[in-house]
Amino acid sequence: MPAGAILTALGVLTGAGIVSWTFVLWAICGASLGMSVSYSLGLLFGPRLQRIPILRSRPELAEHARGLFARYGYAAILIGYYSGPLRSVVASVSATAGMPRRKFELANIVSAVIWSAGAAAIGAIPGTLIEPDSVWLLPGVVLVPLVTIGLTVLLLRVAF
Repeated sequence: MPAGAILTALGVLTGAGIVSWTFVLWAICGASLGMSVSYSLGLLFGPRLQRIPILRSRPELAEHARGLFARYGYAAILIGYYSGPLRSVVASVSATAGMPRRKFELANIVSAVIWSAGAAAIGAIPGTLIEPDSVWLLPGVVLVPLVTIGLTVLLLRVAF
């Protein structure tokens, strides 16, 4: 289950008055800590990754990655939060590409706040329409994240 869908489902429960908004603070802490660990792993293992044959034979790829993170580092971290497959590697790649730790952590914390609060708010809005003891609570917890994922996929297909 994608983490954004879990945050959206918790947002529905928050909007219905069942879960406190404090879970967003824990989500921010967990998300930023996970990305920080991934960055540290990139620092630790990054030099080994650069010995992969394709990177050794094409050093311009590593240089291109460095240029992208120098130019779009903040945006790359934020986009990484919104994409599950990218989230797992974007922090490591930013470390390997030479993004400074301070710049990474600033982008990481700001992005974690935007992503966590945004995903919870998307669920909380329809959640306010559901009473805590309503039979629509469980369907809302399931359907709102599914609709959000579906709309995201549709938007990506139209955009690209």
